[in-house]
Amino acid sequence: MPEFKTPLEVRLTCRENQLEGTASRALSGYLCTNIVMMDKQYADAFEEFCRKNPKPCPLVDIIPDGEIECNAVAEQLDIRTDLGSYDVIRDGEITGSVRDVCDLFTEDTVTFLIGSSVSFDGLLREKGYAPSFGPCIFMTDLDCEPFDVFHGKIVVTMRSFLPEVTDIVAEYTSHFPKCHGGPLSKNDHAKLGIADPHKSFYPKGGHIVTEEGHDRLYWACGVTPSIVAHNAKLPLMIVHTPGHAMITDIETESLWQEESV
Repeated sequence: MPEFKTPLEVRLTCRENQLEGTASRALSGYLCTNIVMMDKQYADAFEEFCRKNPKPCPLVDIIPDGEIECNAVAEQLDIRTDLGSYDVIRDGEITGSVRDVCDLFTEDTVTFLIGSSVSFDGLLREKGYAPSFGPCIFMTDLDCEPFDVFHGKIVVTMRSFLPEVTDIVAEYTSHFPKCHGGPLSKNDHAKLGIADPHKSFYPKGGHIVTEEGHDRLYWACGVTPSIVAHNAKLPLMIVHTPGHAMITDIETESLWQEESV
């Protein structure tokens, strides 16, 4: 993968279908967002759903119907092309993954930008707190607070760490609410209703083994809206393919908030 100097360079490479790997891993230190697209008739209800569920669905911004740019988060953005991979969900079923959604995007399409925990992965590495394993994704048995047609279980992202840094990582990430804040659980997969801690939801069916004596931390995850999209069974929803969050121009450290969550 080439060295990128700016998030814009990453997005333009995605737009040209030239990026190897994922945008969220191409350049560290910047906020990455998951995306959810839908017809404007459902947008108010989904916004309220996100407000009621800030841990799994931390809203960064909403791009109004028909608009493809959002200068507040990313210059020269084309939300239809700049992720690298999108999942198309029709009536609750994924019909495929595509490199862009230009042919599906209409003047009635509203786009939600939802913060991702991959945004602080680079910061953790820079501070010497890189995970010994992860991230990977698990489905929990915890319910989101429903609203209108939107409901579903919370998805979590797991990373494991050396015991001496686990609490430091948990406290540090708790100051980034736009990136899901602090973890929901430390080691206790049963508390989250994870049936098998060795079988991930994504990578699909992956066998997960962490190093003996290392701690597992579980953060709420921006894949949750994808599960909600399946349950809502709208005629069309578009979400990021897991792992393909969009990189913004916002430096992650600028999102630090004094109050932890």
